Amino acid sequence: MKSSLIPEKPILVYPGLAATLGLEESVLLSVLTDLASQAQTAQSNGFEWATINADRLRAAVPFWQDQDLVRVCNSLHGKGVLLVGSARFGEHGEFRFAFNERLASQHHTGHSPTRSQPQVQPRPQPGLQHIGPQWQPDHHTLAQLAQHNIPENFARQQVPEFITYWRERGEAQRSWGAKFLQHVIRQWRQYEAQLHRQQKANEMLASWRPSDETIETLETNLGIKREFLEGIIAEFVVFWRERGEAAENWDSKFIAHATREWRRFCERQNQQDQGSLMHDNWRPSPDAMEMLTVHSGVRSEFCEDAIPEFVFYWKDVGDAHKNWNAKFVQHVRLQWKKFQSALEHSTDPKPIPVDWQPSEDVYDVLRLANIDLRFAHGLIPEFVIYWRDSNQLHTSWNTRFLQHAKREWARQHGQASATNGTPQQRSTRDISLEEELSDRSWAY
Repeated sequence: MKSSLIPEKPILVYPGLAATLGLEESVLLSVLTDLASQAQTAQSNGFEWATINADRLRAAVPFWQDQDLVRVCNSLHGKGVLLVGSARFGEHGEFRFAFNERLASQHHTGHSPTRSQPQVQPRPQPGLQHIGPQWQPDHHTLAQLAQHNIPENFARQQVPEFITYWRERGEAQRSWGAKFLQHVIRQWRQYEAQLHRQQKANEMLASWRPSDETIETLETNLGIKREFLEGIIAEFVVFWRERGEAAENWDSKFIAHATREWRRFCERQNQQDQGSLMHDNWRPSPDAMEMLTVHSGVRSEFCEDAIPEFVFYWKDVGDAHKNWNAKFVQHVRLQWKKFQSALEHSTDPKPIPVDWQPSEDVYDVLRLANIDLRFAHGLIPEFVIYWRDSNQLHTSWNTRFLQHAKREWARQHGQASATNGTPQQRSTRDISLEEELSDRSWAY
């Protein structure tokens, strides 16, 4: 039985080798061994060198990029397992390598192992010679380098790399001193250029700003708005000051940073313009919650309770919107108004609160009835105490108080209707103490 998910040739990984060299190193070593067995090989300096097409190696390890292959090759080279030609992987179309195992002599075995024919180096022409493993520049060459202000210790540091490179190429030259002179001068110029860049580099200052030319270039050529550029300068300065690195041209780095941030900004804008669907993990932003709780006076618990219903409703509808936060703010404000209105006009009986006060609508009715508001306001404490002591429930305390205020106002001013036969209100001198204590007409 074979799974359809394994259509390719497997890569052998040996556990002991992986534990010694590392997993990636053992994988690459197994792949190179397999490819070397199918490639043309040539002997040089006691090693058997194989040359393969770089694309074949890429196809064998599609899960790695070129920089990964270079990194693992360098690791194998540093551990003394792999020898790599003068060119690193990816610099040319071919990759030349050898395993660090010298070819064994054939006289100690009963039969000759099969191996490729040794490479026969061409006989050098008269005056030409191959470089030796112990070659060193003579005093004349070092004196010429001194005329170029190149220190002797720098020149001698280049000798091992110079010998390795030309021995691997197997070429012969008339004067290795002249060849070495050119090589060291080229290396010295690269070293001076790098040193000059390091000396010219400077650290990021807290007051740094891009030049006007840089701003104009970004605004004119790339269409980046000036307001956007001003907004990312502080972040750019803080980032590089925290890293503590120096640069020769901060404006160039800012151009690259601004271009990258502008592209991300445009991508986000495009996504917002297209709108997004509601999802299970959606939550309002902190700004939206602050607008509701601080500026609109909505309790935070009320906002939290509204989120699941809001998400469920819009997921069920399936519409896409650009700004869900604005939609949520509008929804919660509407629900909060309904909730407040329901509390004020509830038909459920309830006890009178300790700090109860009549609504503005009650005072409006009292004004229309020409009842002094100060008189009505003075009735509130006695009204609250009475009904709290009675522990009775009523649906509208405003209505109760309005009736009480009208009754007390009429009693005080002796306004009794003569047409319906109601007797004239008596003065307090004519009312006995027993009648005063038992009178509860104002409470109905």
